[in-house]
Amino acid sequence: MSYDDLDNSIGALKKAAIDAWMADDGFYEDKLGTNRYYKWGWAPNGYEMPSSSGEGGGKMVDGLPWADDISFDGIRSRVDNAVDKWRDLPTGTAAGTYKTSTSSAAASLGASGSGASVADDGAILTSTNTVGDLLTQQLVASFIEPMLDKYYTQFKGVSQSLGAAAAILQMNYTMQSTMWQDVRADAAAIVENAKRACVEYADSKNAANVQITLGVVATVAAAVATVATAGAAAPLVGAMVTLSSAAATAVSAISADASITGGSYDEIMSSFEEALEDLRSAVSDQESEVRAMLSGAVNAIIADPSGFDLNRYQIQTQGDFSDEIVMARQHTNTVSSNMQRVIDGLDAAKTALGSPPYSDPTPHSQLSSGTHSNALNLFDYTADALMSTLEEYSRGKDLFDAEVDNYFNTDEENQQLVEELAASEALTPNS
Repeated sequence: MSYDDLDNSIGALKKAAIDAWMADDGFYEDKLGTNRYYKWGWAPNGYEMPSSSGEGGGKMVDGLPWADDISFDGIRSRVDNAVDKWRDLPTGTAAGTYKTSTSSAAASLGASGSGASVADDGAILTSTNTVGDLLTQQLVASFIEPMLDKYYTQFKGVSQSLGAAAAILQMNYTMQSTMWQDVRADAAAIVENAKRACVEYADSKNAANVQITLGVVATVAAAVATVATAGAAAPLVGAMVTLSSAAATAVSAISADASITGGSYDEIMSSFEEALEDLRSAVSDQESEVRAMLSGAVNAIIADPSGFDLNRYQIQTQGDFSDEIVMARQHTNTVSSNMQRVIDGLDAAKTALGSPPYSDPTPHSQLSSGTHSNALNLFDYTADALMSTLEEYSRGKDLFDAEVDNYFNTDEENQQLVEELAASEALTPNS
């Protein structure tokens, strides 16, 4: 029975649990189909059976006038107490939107959350390398050295680290978008198997021994494994990759199965409650590992802000913008156009990332504390650093273009622009 039929399955479990409870005392459904329990199925002194959904029942029939009715409310309450937290589980659909947005952002930054590396050669890195080659080999000016330091060397690490952060967010939302269909299926399977165990016990007194493989365990392990090792990625991305690899290893090591066993009403119901607790623990344990990874990623950004935000980087060299400049227009045009491609790529990543989900897309507070607050924190840090990096890189391109224009067409207005851009700290330390 599917999760969509959970209410019906719960009702059937209540009926079967009552049957099993009565069977413990030797009461079975009568042989004539009168919907009553009789001792051994035929002796006088019977009780009305509940409906197929477990409601009602327990009234004394065919007995002595002073005999008491039986209340089945305790059995129904026991079932409800076990299953109530499993009603109205999220589907994961709402998290799918953020899986897509973070995946697109990671891809724009040259990071892959679905391949063998979280740092691949994307358009941003390709254009950055072109800029670096030309600045190193073809142009001569005092501002080239700090330009290389900030907008080539440091920026390569920043873009990869931002890509890794986006890929970790993608992994979280991939998990949340895929796991809940399996949680729902697992919960429904546990309820259904508990019902079957009670039915079989009530019919024949056969002990139950049903093993249930929880599908959510493999699903979450597969989602987390979408972020793999970084291979030869820049050192700045190492902390993020170590975190994601550790999470993948920890989650894949989680092994959880459930079982319905027992040779009495109480034993079967106890194992049913334990099976649901095993499922809850699997969800909680898996999310705990991802929370640790998300928090670790935030801590990595806090510990190394300039490794994720170009505007926070303090350059190691200074240019005085007064030495002789040797440039060829074809080379400066290529640098400028490739810097624009980098800007376009950063802007595409910013647009793709968009805004975070300020309310939990998969609310399930009765089962686990989830990952939402940790993911939201990383989302905010990543978005802020990405926006700041985009703005700083754009200032760097403006300064480069102004320096080039000043070289080829010196005039007072352009010289003033160069001075203003230099003063805007595009190539000076920022805090």
